[in-house]
Amino acid sequence: MTDKMTSEQMNGKPAMALSVVIPSAGFSSRMHQFKPLLKFGEVPMLEVVIRLFLKCGIQDILVVTGHNHSLVEPIIQKTGARAVFNQGFETGMLGSIQRGAAQVSRSSQGFFLLPVDIPAIRPSTILALAKAFERDRENLIIPEFNQTPGHPPLIPARLIPEIIGMDCASNLGELLLAQKQWIHHSVHDRGILLDADTKEAYEILAKKYRDLDIPDKEECWSIICSVLAGETAIHSHLAIVARVALTLCEAIERNQNSNNRKYQGVCLNKNLVQAAALLHDIKRKEKNHALVGSYFLKALGFFRVAEIVAQHMTLVPGEQITEKEIVYFADKICAGNRVVLDYAKRFADKIKQIPEAKSQISQRYEATQQIQRLIESAAGQPLQKILQ
Repeated sequence: MTDKMTSEQMNGKPAMALSVVIPSAGFSSRMHQFKPLLKFGEVPMLEVVIRLFLKCGIQDILVVTGHNHSLVEPIIQKTGARAVFNQGFETGMLGSIQRGAAQVSRSSQGFFLLPVDIPAIRPSTILALAKAFERDRENLIIPEFNQTPGHPPLIPARLIPEIIGMDCASNLGELLLAQKQWIHHSVHDRGILLDADTKEAYEILAKKYRDLDIPDKEECWSIICSVLAGETAIHSHLAIVARVALTLCEAIERNQNSNNRKYQGVCLNKNLVQAAALLHDIKRKEKNHALVGSYFLKALGFFRVAEIVAQHMTLVPGEQITEKEIVYFADKICAGNRVVLDYAKRFADKIKQIPEAKSQISQRYEATQQIQRLIESAAGQPLQKILQ
């Protein structure tokens, strides 16, 4: 992941003043390592969380410190966030939340609440929550993934006095859920449910963060079931294209890992292939669906997937197999929910149906043949054997 924002993302920054409270005061006792300093790539977890909101154009970011506060304050200062020390951090997170809420800018209309150990959330998710909040700034916004609520809630400023005045034995979750004005906002981001509470959970998060701009399988199906609700035929097609694409990747990977140097040098991102294969027809019911689907995925922050989806109908293959060739080819040999290796007949039938498009269809057929040769060379075996 990169800290640079694309123009598309920057154009979506919140239109109102918002703040962020990041509790980062605890002992990390279950992790046995100090969580705010654990690395995601080369970046400490705390910095990852701060930069998530900076990418979204939110500037008023408060990090509540306690245990090891002297170790995290240089990170806070470097990013331009504000450090708020909680002297009573040993009593639990509520006190830290209260300390942070008390320091939220008076001009803010609400604040995100995100503990430091939930770092694998996408900027598009934050922007979607902010947009939902714009419709009625009195509402509490709670993100959901597959009907499971997660972080960060976006809390309206009207609740700040009530939060600050809570008894130390109270439960913030109960206060929030007792609100009459609240909205569960569905997002296609499983990161809202994932925290780094244990070493195993941290390793899962670190792996997810490396490909954060690629939706995982659960997230893909969340998108599919939302956009193509009830379209079982399209669902089946997407599933088989993804299965074929991954089978091709695995055959190539096995050959790359062999001692046969002739075929080494191809490196495919299977997560990217799976996501693009599952989402290639996400706008199948619309005109120019490849281009429309690409724009839709860019809006979600999935730029690499969007690039492949944009080319899944028409592609000029490169000299070496890449993810876009794999997805293009898998789509061309899957008719509905069936694999059809005799794709020559499919293209010939298509020309009979749409004779005026003969030139374009012939180009697609030639591209499919060329990609088959690339796949067979990289896999070291014929297509029929790979897919038997």
